[in-house]
Amino acid sequence: MEGVADQLNNAVEQQSWRLRLREELSGGTPGRLLGAGVLLGTDLVLTCAHVIPGPKSTVRVEFPLLTGPSKGQWRTATVLEGHWVERHGNDVGDLALLRLTASAPVKSTVVLDRDPAPYDTRVAIDGFPRGRSGGLWVDAVLKGPGGHGDDWVQINPVDFHEQDPRGFSGAGVTETGSGRLLGIMVAVYDTQPDFFHFYMIPAATIAGHLPLVAGHISGLTVIPDDLLIAPDGARTGRPLGVQRTVTRWLHGEPGTWDIETVFVREDDREAAIALRTTLNLADRERSPGLSTAETRQSDDGTVPRPGSISLAVAAAGMNAEQLAQALNPQSPRHLAAVVVFAPDLAAAAPGRVGELLRALHGRGTRLLLVLHGPQPALTGELLPSDRALQWLTRLGERADRLSETERSVRELHRRLAPRVTPLPAPPSRHGAAAQLWTVQLAAEHRRGGDILEKLSHAEQATEEALLRAERIERTLQAALDTMLRLRGLLGVAQARLGVHAQDEHPDAVRDYTAAQRLLTEGPSDLGKADQAVRTFVRTVHRILDAKRPPGAAGSADTDRAEGRDTDR
Repeated sequence: MEGVADQLNNAVEQQSWRLRLREELSGGTPGRLLGAGVLLGTDLVLTCAHVIPGPKSTVRVEFPLLTGPSKGQWRTATVLEGHWVERHGNDVGDLALLRLTASAPVKSTVVLDRDPAPYDTRVAIDGFPRGRSGGLWVDAVLKGPGGHGDDWVQINPVDFHEQDPRGFSGAGVTETGSGRLLGIMVAVYDTQPDFFHFYMIPAATIAGHLPLVAGHISGLTVIPDDLLIAPDGARTGRPLGVQRTVTRWLHGEPGTWDIETVFVREDDREAAIALRTTLNLADRERSPGLSTAETRQSDDGTVPRPGSISLAVAAAGMNAEQLAQALNPQSPRHLAAVVVFAPDLAAAAPGRVGELLRALHGRGTRLLLVLHGPQPALTGELLPSDRALQWLTRLGERADRLSETERSVRELHRRLAPRVTPLPAPPSRHGAAAQLWTVQLAAEHRRGGDILEKLSHAEQATEEALLRAERIERTLQAALDTMLRLRGLLGVAQARLGVHAQDEHPDAVRDYTAAQRLLTEGPSDLGKADQAVRTFVRTVHRILDAKRPPGAAGSADTDRAEGRDTDR
């Protein structure tokens, strides 16, 4: 791959893939500099969405590095229908694919490489900041996941002193030495403080958002065909404990291990779909097609960060040679976190499977093994002798957390039930059952039993109960916060009336009484209480505005201008 990338990306005659984008003015006059782009094939232009004025805009595309007869030529381009992905949420998207209105003067044979480079890899970027339309090369270093959504990778420039780096967004990011095109750059301006952040949108992320680019991407996919899941087949119902168990491992949370085992019964279709959904969401290329507004906003620990998985292997039926090839792909990929699905069902002998997995772990790779039943010959090869004791300790900690969460839910329910309706019912006391499981499994372990599979299922059940309890806790806490906020707003507005001796105004008394009744006299709908408080606040504004001249000090108009309006 390195030799091919070097030929495609670094040869002088192939510099046609580096593009400069400008506004298109009437008469073909070049407008202001917009940014950079990458030419794919003869007529596709990849760049950032924010570089283009809008999804219906026409831009001027220039080929600044061409020489000879092609020098100075330019084309126009428009965004392809359905290939405009605005930046949204927590730094997600910001991609656009355009088509030239006429073929490029020189065909580009550049390909994006989905195989990620290890963090701290040196890269090079050629952008067109303002005042440097001829271009400027910048050396940089790839760091960790970037932005807030992990769709991107942070880039730290080396010895870069430009005050305004706008014009780099959309530029190709190439690996120093190999010349692999890893992705495109996006610069994000942060007003507080006055600072630009540099990120790379990796090739896999680009392929996930813009499927038409897939024909211009090389490298191995993270999720094999056997573990792919279509958007309409993804599990979107209640989260299962296995989803959080796997997500916690993918994120390397405290209490997880470098070699983790999860047991899923072969006939448990629901758990299998949930597990595959989680693995696909962890892949940058698969995540955009599966993510919904619900998954992007999920805070329950069941949705992994895109890019948190390096490779998944479906090992069932593989012989030793096939498994060795799957676990050692011939690519520059850095395998930080590998999930091996069903290594206990491989055709290779368990000892040989364990040997291959130990060798991969010895290179610094974290492993998660999805097993379908007890396999002491395999787990004995890979896991420390005290793993059962470690797992009992972890299960006990999760059981204690479940019990504490259930106690919190019951207390919140006790406080809210006389005042608010409807409320979710408090969960059953699963914490006590989970603590009992821990005691029973510890006793079985002392008798010499192999309890790893039972520990896994007990932990998944505990996590599922904890997910339900936490969801109810969040709902109840939000209701309590709303009730207290409304009481505070009601009190502040009433106090403002008292300052002006208007608290006995009949309209105010009427609306205050209605709001107070909903907040204090028996279970009430919070939506209705919110409307009643808002009505009272508006009444207060009207009364005070009518009493004082407009613009007078302390008037409601002045309060609103100074941001003291309690209805906002």
